[in-house]
Parts: sequence; structure tokens; C-alpha cells
Amino acid sequence: MPAGHRGLRPRRALLALAAVGCAALFGAGGPAQAGLGATTTLSNDVVHNLGLATLTGSVPASQTVTVGVFLSNPNQAAEDSYVKQLYDPSSPNYGNYLDPDTFNSEFGVPAANLQAAESWLQGAGLTATPVDGATDYLLASGSAAQVEAAFGTPLTTYTAAGRSFYANTAAPTVPASLAISDVLGLNNFNRLHTPRVQTTGATTTSAVPTSGSVPKTGLLSIKDLWSIYDAPSTNQGNGQSMAIFGWGVTDPVVPDLRSFEAEWGLPGVPISVKKYGDTSTPDTSGDGATGEWELDTQSSTGMAPNVTSETLYFARHNDDTEALAAFTGWVNDRKGPLQGSASFGECENVGNANAILTDGMEVPGDKILEQAVVEGRTLFSSTGDTGSSCSIIGVPVLGSTNGVATQAYPGLEWPSVSPWAVAVGGTDLTGDGNTPEHRLAETAWEFTGGGNSTSEPAGSYQRGVASTNCTFDASGNPTISGPLCRSTPDVATISGDVATGNGLLINSDNGADSQGAGTSLSSPLWLGVWTRIQAAAAGKGLGFANYKIYKLAQSSGGRDFYDVTVGDNQPYPAKPGYDNTTGWGTPEISQIMQDLTGRLTPARTTAPAPIVTSPSTTCGSLFTDAAGDDNYTFGAGAPMGSLPQLDILSGRVALSPDGQTLRTIITVNNLSTAIPTGGGENDYQLVFTFGGNQYFTQLAVEPGGIVNAYDGELVHASLETKYLQEHVDTGTLVQGPNGTVEVDAPLADFPGLAAGSTLLRPSAATYVREGVNQGPLEPADSGGPTDDELLGACSS
Repeated sequence: MPAGHRGLRPRRALLALAAVGCAALFGAGGPAQAGLGATTTLSNDVVHNLGLATLTGSVPASQTVTVGVFLSNPNQAAEDSYVKQLYDPSSPNYGNYLDPDTFNSEFGVPAANLQAAESWLQGAGLTATPVDGATDYLLASGSAAQVEAAFGTPLTTYTAAGRSFYANTAAPTVPASLAISDVLGLNNFNRLHTPRVQTTGATTTSAVPTSGSVPKTGLLSIKDLWSIYDAPSTNQGNGQSMAIFGWGVTDPVVPDLRSFEAEWGLPGVPISVKKYGDTSTPDTSGDGATGEWELDTQSSTGMAPNVTSETLYFARHNDDTEALAAFTGWVNDRKGPLQGSASFGECENVGNANAILTDGMEVPGDKILEQAVVEGRTLFSSTGDTGSSCSIIGVPVLGSTNGVATQAYPGLEWPSVSPWAVAVGGTDLTGDGNTPEHRLAETAWEFTGGGNSTSEPAGSYQRGVASTNCTFDASGNPTISGPLCRSTPDVATISGDVATGNGLLINSDNGADSQGAGTSLSSPLWLGVWTRIQAAAAGKGLGFANYKIYKLAQSSGGRDFYDVTVGDNQPYPAKPGYDNTTGWGTPEISQIMQDLTGRLTPARTTAPAPIVTSPSTTCGSLFTDAAGDDNYTFGAGAPMGSLPQLDILSGRVALSPDGQTLRTIITVNNLSTAIPTGGGENDYQLVFTFGGNQYFTQLAVEPGGIVNAYDGELVHASLETKYLQEHVDTGTLVQGPNGTVEVDAPLADFPGLAAGSTLLRPSAATYVREGVNQGPLEPADSGGPTDDELLGACSS
């Protein structure tokens, strides 16, 4: 946010002049609207409180801008009526879920309306593209000048709270005959965000790991969650499919999923990707979201590993325009999954916040999700990691857009706040340390999202639960006597705690297991839970999950959910029954499945995909890695590819000729003893799994070229992946191009390891240690895992 308010007042004057200039230039409607009769002003499609931002200029006329045009549905009342019948056991339409074609025929926007809007946009010089199968939403791209003319508003650039963005300075006008209800994308202020995903770094320590039946307060495995949440081994989601929603680059997601599946002996779930949005600019990358998609895919398929497939419905960029296209693509996909998860959100429409905000996609998004409910589909969505509040820009106390902090405004996150989504909160979960793992304790996570909406009406399933009235309508306009407003969350599962190290073991780009945490873990876990339950249902399935969840919770005497009664999310406490921290609680999967379907086996006998195994190598490299991809970003950092001494090219493992020594060798682009920080050290680690434990070898290069080598075990504790240096080894460096780092460790250091043993998923990583010994390790590059190693196949 700009410092002080004195600099903002003249900007407001400039903004007013810009708006007057717009009226003089475009008149009541833009040139593209000439001859089309009366126009409609979409008064809600603006960025509110732009006076809090600093005006910096105009969007270049040639810049490509993509907008989303959403059409009013003349059949909305009939659709609303049908939803009530669909989930009313006394109605003849009970459970008669529609396919997308039937929905559009019975309740959708008439195709002629879509064609008229498409023709108008094309006449304005824009490229118009309806989302496949949809009649209510289309994307349109063109130059900024063309978009300004079409919608009768200039696009102007601003800065606020350290961000640069553009926005329309006046509400858009459109031909009244086209029944356009919303235009998204006239600003790029709204940016979806993922809840905090914690992928841990590394710290060396001499602590000894715990084992046995000591309570497991740290990271749990996916199979631990099977036993804790009582998932029946007889039904693992056979015959069902799942959807994940997100944006941007997906390239690393599938390799890491395969590594996760190989580690836990799971089927290799087929993954497909459907992309939506502007192709003129590269897909969003480098925003940290890739770790989210790794977490989503691994936790959802890990909980329901026998599904036939998982589809990623992805926007190319993290904006409302393209995200709405992804949701629209799902509900109009004839063979689309019955259930999906969105681990992201934006603040609901908050009409009285003194902050820069937009109406976002809440209003059209609710209509798209209502279509999903008519089709018997369910979207699970994380409630966020900011407690009983949401992130908005302009409120002075905000420190960041999201992440383990309670924000100033008591609003909720969309889409979880939608009455047509299942809102999933988070818990801290401690296992008892036994095999199989069971729950020792489960408490509400202090930063789990949840509370009462100010604008979203409660679904009929919340009758008797929702307790506050809406003070704004869905567009953020004040209302005197609004309906009962939505209360969240509906349910919960483990979110873990990024401050204590609780969470799920996932596989990320560095090869070592990492912490997955936040409500962005909770939502895809519930996706997998529901998919497993859905697989036992015959016919058209169970429909929108919330109707079933609330009926069970209010009628089954509490046997279907573990009632979390300890903890709070500031200010809502966990308590018996429903609450605003964990909803009805966490699932007892077998009991829910039995109560809803009468069985614990799949209704369809679809065979799962083959179990993933890493291929064992003979001689040669276990993995290779591209040159020039070292990326040291800590502090001042260094340009990508500028530290060849930390740039991994390949790695291999061998057994000495006498069979007594494990040799680990990492090849580096151009090896030297130069340390980027001048102090500290460069560390080269090779990690592998054997006998259920993760081991490592490490070579540390200290100032002056001093070399030390170690081996030991990896332990995940608190916020760190700790490399426990248990033995001193022999290490050698061969400097120069294609230089090598070798550690020779006695085989006896790794209990049970011998010729013929298989080392699972060897991988390598380079780090720079900041400052003193025992200080944090900051990553520079990683390689693998690709193959397993059959020890002894290579003897040198």
C-alpha cells in the first residue's frame, strides 16, 4: 500500500479526469456498440476503492487483453426449482441428476443468445471462443484498444501494496439485447492464491530420530491416513475419476506423482490436463503454485488410488477470467469426474471493507457450481489458512496476501464459501505411533479458515446450522434483511501445522520427502475420501456431497464423523457438533460408506492402473538433469544458471570391488570450491530409501576448499528435513567441467544393506549453507529420482 494518504488525493483527481476523458472519447457507449440500441451498464464490474491505489498510466494500446463474458440465464428460476426437487426425497425428480447436454437443453442459456454475443464480440474485432459445451460463458481476446472500445471504458495502470495492475476506470457498458450479466478480465487485480503449502528445507543436526510406538506428531504417510480415517481396503475408489483445478505450469506434477506412487506402492493413476485461457503469454510459472498441484494430485490419488483417472482443469494464468473457464469446462465435460478439488480462493465480496477489491467471479461462479450440483457433482474447496478472515489489499495491517496469519477482514474465501461447494477446514493430527497408525489426538488448526459469510446465502442443507443473516447481497451491495448466510467449513481433515511440522509426506522436486500442509492438503484429501465413498454407490451416484453430509451428521448419532472439540481459529472455538473450525469433524470413511450405500465394496469392478515401480538400473547414471537450471534465490540470490559449481548433471551409485563400501557420485556442470556467499559452505547430497528409511551421503565444501564427508539418516521434524550426520566418511572432488563429487561410506553404516539390495528413488540436491555450522541449507539444484539402484550391478 502506498505510504500515507497525502499522495493519494491528487491521484483521485486524476482518476476523475480520466473518467471524464473516457466519457468524452467513447460517449455513452463505445464505437463497437453503435447501432445496437440500448445499452446496459454493469455497475459491479469495477475495482472498488481505486483511490487507495496510485495511478501510473495507461495500458499500451497493443497489449493483448482477454476478458470473460458471462450471460444471464433466462431459465435460472426453473433451475433453482429443479435443484430443490433433485435433493428432496419426496420429489419424483429425487436423484435424477442431469448430464451437461440435458442441463443445457432444459435450463441453459439458449444457444442463440451465445451466438449473438459471439457475433457482437467478433464485430468489435475480438477473437471470441466459447468454452467447450457451454452456452453461458465465452472468452474474448484482442488489443487493449479494442477491448476499451467494445466495453466503453479505458484501461489504466496502478500500483498498490507493492503490486502493479491495470483496471477499468468506469463500469463497462454492453448492448442490453445481449443479456450479458458479467464481464471479467477488465482488470488483472484479482489474483487467485493457494493456501500456504509448506515444502521444507533442510538443516543438519546431530539429534537421534525417534522410533517405535512414540506418538507421531510430525509427518504422516498416506497409508497412515487410511488407517486413522478408517478407509476400507476393499474399496479404493474403483470406477471413479477425480478433478483438480489450478493454473499455470504442470510439467513437474506427474513425475513427482509417479515418484510418490512408487514410494508407497500405489497404482499409476492416468493424468490428463485441459488448459483454458490466453495462449499469447506463457503459462504462469514461478509463483510457488507447482508445489500445490503436487500436493493436490498426491493426496487425492493417494487417498483413492484405484481411480480410473484424474483430470487437471487448469487456467493458463491465475486470474478469474480463466479460472471460471476451467470450472465451466468441468461442468460441461460430458465425461467429466463427479468430484473435484480447488485448493485456492479469493476473498468473498465484502461491501464495507476500506480496501481495493473487486466482485471477482463469485456471482457467475456460483451459477457454474449450481450447474455442477444439478449434474450430481461436488467441488471440495479449502477454506484458507488465514483463520476466520480473508486477504484483501488496502487494509493497513495486512502483511501478505495469504499464509498462516489472521487477516483484518472477517470475510471468507470463494469458492469454499459458495453454497454449491463443500468447504474443508483443517486439523492437527497426531498418530499413536503403532502399526497400523491410529489417532492419538486431533484438534482444530488455529489458522484454518471458517466463519460466517456476509453475502453468500446458506444452502438449504444448513437449515438449523447457519445462524447469521447476510448484510450484503452476492455483489457486495448492502441489504437490510438478507437471508441466512453461509457458514463454513462443512467438514475437515488433517491440514497439519506449518509451524510444528505436522502434515503429510509428499514428494517434491528435490527428491526427498517433504511436508505438505495447510487446508490445501485438507481439500484434496476429502476429494479422495468422497471418491472412495462414491465408488460404492450404484446408479447415478450420491450427488452433491453436502446434502448427504449434513443429513448423516444430524441423524446418525455422531458415528460418521470424529467430532473435533479442541482448538479454535480466532475467534471460533471447536465444540461438540457443528462449529466454524472443523464443521462436523473428520471422516469415519467406512461408516459413512456403509450408511450411504450399504456396502464397503465398489459398485463397479474396474481394475486399477498397474502399481508404479522405479525401473532398476544396471550401470550408468541413475538420473540426469538439465545443465543451467541451478536456481539459488536466497537473499540477493544469483541469476539462474550462474552457479555451475552447484548445477547437477547426473548421479550414480556403485559398490566397491570388495563389496564393503557404498560409492555415491554426483556429476556437476563445472565444479569448483567457490561458495556464493563467501562464507558458509556448498553441500552436495545424495538421498535414497532402503528398508523404510531415508539415508543420505553428503559432501561439504568449506572456505579454502576444505572437504568433509558424512552419511546418515533423514528425519522430518518441525519445519525441517533434518540431515542427521551420523558417520564421517571419505570424500573427493574432481574439479572442472563435468566434475564429480564422491562420497565413500562403509556399507555397515546402512543396516541391512548388501549386494543385491535395491536402493529406492536415489536423487541428488545441492545447497548453500548460510553462515555458521548447523545453519539452514538453501537449495540450489536437484536431480532425480528416476531409477532404482540394484546394488552391486556396478562394481566401480
